[in-house]
Amino acid sequence: MEKLAILTRFKNRPFHKEVPVAHKIGEECIACGSCVPECPVEAISEGDPIYVIDAAKCTDCGACAEVCPVEAIKANG
Repeated sequence: MEKLAILTRFKNRPFHKEVPVAHKIGEECIACGSCVPECPVEAISEGDPIYVIDAAKCTDCGACAEVCPVEAIKANG
């Protein structure tokens, strides 16, 4: 499973935390935006050239994958 390293602060000391990426948008994405309104936690944003999922926000509900017209969103792992 792919992980995303996040730099954060804890009591004024930085540390790294790895967050598993629940879903990932692949290169097949046609940037139609149909996934954005389906995400209940607003984890999807417009990237360049395709949309991206914020791993720290994603709850792994799969709503985005269900509406993708080209099946570009896959569960990672």
